[in-house]
Amino acid sequence: MIRFACGFLAVALIAGLSAAQDKPDEIVKKAIKAHGGEAALKKYPAGTSKITGTVVSGKIPFTGIMYFSVPGKVRVEMNFDVGGKQAITVQVVNGPKVKQVENGRRADLKDVVADELRETASIQEMAQLYPLLDKQYSLTAGKDGTYDGKDCSTIVVSAKGLKETTLAFDKADGLLIAMMRKGVSPSGDLVNERTIFSKFQKIEGLMVPMQSRVFHNDNAFLEMTVTEYKPAEKLDDKLFEIE
Repeated sequence: MIRFACGFLAVALIAGLSAAQDKPDEIVKKAIKAHGGEAALKKYPAGTSKITGTVVSGKIPFTGIMYFSVPGKVRVEMNFDVGGKQAITVQVVNGPKVKQVENGRRADLKDVVADELRETASIQEMAQLYPLLDKQYSLTAGKDGTYDGKDCSTIVVSAKGLKETTLAFDKADGLLIAMMRKGVSPSGDLVNERTIFSKFQKIEGLMVPMQSRVFHNDNAFLEMTVTEYKPAEKLDDKLFEIE
């Protein structure tokens, strides 16, 4: 699964809420199967994504590449076109260590931003789905709802190093359609973040969302398309080195 680190990721329509009928672990097991099965997900604990998209609020286009290796490692390289000028940002998470480099200079990060970067690695691990069945995660049933036009079951996930997160799964096929959590804006403000995943493609046996749309406080924030995704059994540790 894929997560965007800058704010990392929906036109979502939420309606007709009612009590969830399925147990959380049953929803997760169905989702694991829908996304390719536990064996395939465990075979590829790492991956590389080439991406393109737009920061909607400022109409800022970007391209980039993202690397992840669970547990605890994420690297995002972004090239933003700001009024015809290029702005390059590199973010790296390696366990508790984080760094952000802006146009070649290491940035001083607010604690809230550094914590948000660390959480991207936790979210990436959660997005592998099968870890949700481990004891480190607490799962409770949420309320059914309609997200991006799909009838969904939801679960609420809690864990150390992870803000309470609600995941919505398509009742028809089990795919992960939406994620809701408290996020952080580029300016460091807390926001209600909602991400919608869509346009799934089967790659090496995995069902991968090739499009993500993110809302902050119900306002469109970011749209991202994956142009190429390569699952991996292992990535070079040098990608995630932090001096």
